[in-house]
Amino acid sequence: MSNGKENIFWHITTREQKKKVVRDKRLVEIKTRPFDPDRACRIRWIRPMLQNHGHVDIKLFYRKETRGKKPIRLYFWAHRHDFVVIVQKLGKSTSYLVTSFYITENYKRASYQKWYDNYRKGTDPALKGGEWF
Repeated sequence: MSNGKENIFWHITTREQKKKVVRDKRLVEIKTRPFDPDRACRIRWIRPMLQNHGHVDIKLFYRKETRGKKPIRLYFWAHRHDFVVIVQKLGKSTSYLVTSFYITENYKRASYQKWYDNYRKGTDPALKGGEWF
């Protein structure tokens, strides 16, 4: 909890920004998370996307992450609206919201399309039998 809300609330209503500043005569990178109106105004989209994941506007796919412990995450991509919700399994019967965000860069759209296409092909051995939603 932070400021009376769960941390995930702050995560899905803000966006990380990196900035280089001079400190002690050295250039260092700092990270901030200012309010992001594109994310915040879509917060109400999350539940309907999860509940209606079979809708034609939602491209659902699993992807094995490349950082950290490399979990398999489930992506709900409202491709016509450039909005993504990511969920991860927790234990045998629970999952949790990792993040949601509005896609602003063209290269990101291309990445999501590639990941979706690769999932649909079913060629990634890491995903065999890993579907859980």
